[in-house]
Amino acid sequence: MLRCSEDGGNPDGMENLARLRRAFKENKLMHFRAKAVSGVLAVLALSLCVCLPVQAKEKKKPQAPDVDARAVSLLEKSCHALAALNEYSFEADVTLDKVYGDGSKVQAGRRMEVRVRRPGAFRIVTDGDDIQVLSVFDGKAFSLLLPDRKAYAQLPAAMDTDALMDMLSASYGIESTLGDLISNKPCDRLKPESSYYVGKAKVAGTVCDQLFFLGKDVDWQIWLEDSATPYPRKIVITEKRQAGAPQFSAVLSNWKGGPQPAGSFEFEPPAGAVRDDAIITGKQPGKQ
Repeated sequence: MLRCSEDGGNPDGMENLARLRRAFKENKLMHFRAKAVSGVLAVLALSLCVCLPVQAKEKKKPQAPDVDARAVSLLEKSCHALAALNEYSFEADVTLDKVYGDGSKVQAGRRMEVRVRRPGAFRIVTDGDDIQVLSVFDGKAFSLLLPDRKAYAQLPAAMDTDALMDMLSASYGIESTLGDLISNKPCDRLKPESSYYVGKAKVAGTVCDQLFFLGKDVDWQIWLEDSATPYPRKIVITEKRQAGAPQFSAVLSNWKGGPQPAGSFEFEPPAGAVRDDAIITGKQPGKQ
């Protein structure tokens, strides 16, 4: 059974709302640190009405994972379609959740334009409510520009895209929420415990197959275009082990295969921009 009310099923809901309003005025909200996306994705959502399952007092016997063969087959076809692309582009309209100290959530949005050349190049332009970022990788260096701060960072990276994402995650804690869409091996990192075929659904007028997957730390849904090119059209990820169960949602559009414009993967810092590698590394010059 699910319980949902205007105060989130909590008698202190109105008091929480009052605290949230006071916090906005006092600018003392605690910021939830969300996962970044190769320097491009990370953020957040206001939802005072939270639906929470009523927990049973008894411990249930663990059950074997449910595996829906149709869901697995459709996902594999989509992964193969993505893997067949050498150069391509797509756009994403993203919403993410920010969780505050009292459990309240505020939502922010971002618009992303992505260009990819396998095995080792991408360009991602992100224009969001809270941040503007340009990320460029050419197989030799990874560059990240914050235009509003007139600052950029650059790291040597003579490797392919997958190795870059591994390095950013292991060394700097930067993880890619949509990394599978630019990876050389789409879906290889997905480890769902259970899978379900939900049914047909439309995303921006496009008929899709909706799939639902459960994992240890995250649950995720994906809508795959019902066509000869079953590219993802929407993704929703729920971080169920994090406080407030923040969600990440992306509506994907304008998938186009083919050579990308000349200079797409070249980075030239704009006039007046200052280099600050601490944007990525977190380390100030001269400090270890």
